[in-house]
Amino acid sequence: MSPTPPPTPAEHEAWLAWKTRTFGDGYHIWHEGLDLAAVTRLRGSARAAALAMLRRGLALGDPHAARALAALDDPADLPAVRAHLERSSGAELAWLVATMHERRREPALARRIFTVLQTIDPKDTTGSGRLEAAIVLRHFAGPEVGPEVEAALLGALTDPAYLVRYHASESLLALWRVNPPTIADHPDIFAALRDDTGDRERARALLLALTARVP
Repeated sequence: MSPTPPPTPAEHEAWLAWKTRTFGDGYHIWHEGLDLAAVTRLRGSARAAALAMLRRGLALGDPHAARALAALDDPADLPAVRAHLERSSGAELAWLVATMHERRREPALARRIFTVLQTIDPKDTTGSGRLEAAIVLRHFAGPEVGPEVEAALLGALTDPAYLVRYHASESLLALWRVNPPTIADHPDIFAALRDDTGDRERARALLLALTARVP
């Protein structure tokens, strides 16, 4: 069987137009997140048409197409989605893994995100990939991988980027079902994480104390 030819420029333009109509423009997706319900709620011919467009987007290497196909969870697309995962890194990898886990409950996928969370890039002063990984990990729990997720998030409390520390702490609150669920409502912990000179080990101990855990 001959290989599938790459999409033409016209097909590329058609994909981008459909993607914008379906999910919004790039700024909207960045600000509001990828609205997977825009395709998962489709049925019949509308779903088939969406699958065809998303497969085109995946052939173009679009990470949003990969996530949407993972959400639709058609077995025929799983090999291509997994192949895209192998080429992914940073926030792209983290969100794709989260979507795949939500549909197929593969806790071991979380270990792919640990690498993102633990890789410090001196050029990335905001820690954007790491903060997305810290957010995504709150969706992984259970005996199979839960303790490893907790350990990874506790380690991220010393991250050089404040937003990574913030989201790691909020993910721990979510996993532990602590109430109130926002770190700003725990002033001592919040101050230790927020301030540049804050005591991260104290923040860790205080977080663990919320659930009577032993550091």
